[in-house]
Amino acid sequence: MGEEFFEHLILYEIQTAKVCPYRLLFDEDFMTYFKQTDEFKYSNIYLFCRNKRIRFNLDKTYLRDKRTLKTELLIGKNKTREVTANFFELSSLFRQIYGTKDEYHDLVSDEDDYWECKFLKNKSDNKTLLFNQIAQLEDQVFDFQISPENYEFDLDLKLNNHPEIIYIGQSFRMLDRIRSHETLHKAVSKLTDSEELKIYFLTFKYGYGGNKDKFDQNGDVFDIWLSKHGKDKRFKSKIDLVERFLIHFFKPEYNKQHAYSQIQNDTLVKKILRENKISTVTVNYGMHGNGFQFWSANQALNSDICTFDFNSPELGYYKGLVPN
Repeated sequence: MGEEFFEHLILYEIQTAKVCPYRLLFDEDFMTYFKQTDEFKYSNIYLFCRNKRIRFNLDKTYLRDKRTLKTELLIGKNKTREVTANFFELSSLFRQIYGTKDEYHDLVSDEDDYWECKFLKNKSDNKTLLFNQIAQLEDQVFDFQISPENYEFDLDLKLNNHPEIIYIGQSFRMLDRIRSHETLHKAVSKLTDSEELKIYFLTFKYGYGGNKDKFDQNGDVFDIWLSKHGKDKRFKSKIDLVERFLIHFFKPEYNKQHAYSQIQNDTLVKKILRENKISTVTVNYGMHGNGFQFWSANQALNSDICTFDFNSPELGYYKGLVPN
């Protein structure tokens, strides 16, 4: 890589993604916990994603023992998959309470009748499985539930159900914005019976660098880009840029503005990036986990890491940090 290639560069990548199924967006019990998580509180970018609908076959759902659940997942139009899973692996609730799998197995063993577990089939449905965990000696009952998302995200099953981005937006009053979002409700109304919609709330890591002889630690862009969270105009400009490049790269179905623009001529891009001699922007949207493999039918190219070079805009996006 020649020194002449980089003057200054900006890099950003997804740090966290918190998932809310549309069906739970107005569920106050679910949202009370959801709103308290840092991943949601610090998010300013959101994705509407179309997924295959996943549901339970109650007739093939039962407890194999106190710790193990067997079920059949109904996936999309006509796919099925039988899955046997331990509650410790299936739900973060159990990992928070028991610490280790061995500790959980010791306390909820078949030889010890202190704990019992019951599947409440008559109170369950194809979206939510309900259970009682019972401390027999104290006669105390603790309720818990299992959803399809436990299989997608906690268990990280490979279900060929990558989230398709159909809209990208930003907000600094996230929940009010999402709940009243016309595009969200329009997108949901267009879903087929085999589809569902999930909302991903994103936070990002940011970086700023470049040629060591031209690196400007006291410059405006350096100060703006490394700030973690904020609500002032400069931080909002950074979120505007992230949103703009994501839309321009993925070209989601319901985004009209910015999707097919000449990004190098965008007013905000010219003001913040070009005037501060930013030559390249690199986006890394890759994440671990089968439930976080984002894609769009119109995305610029198939790569988790891509770069746009303002000195050669005719190249469009290319894989990695430098063109092949």
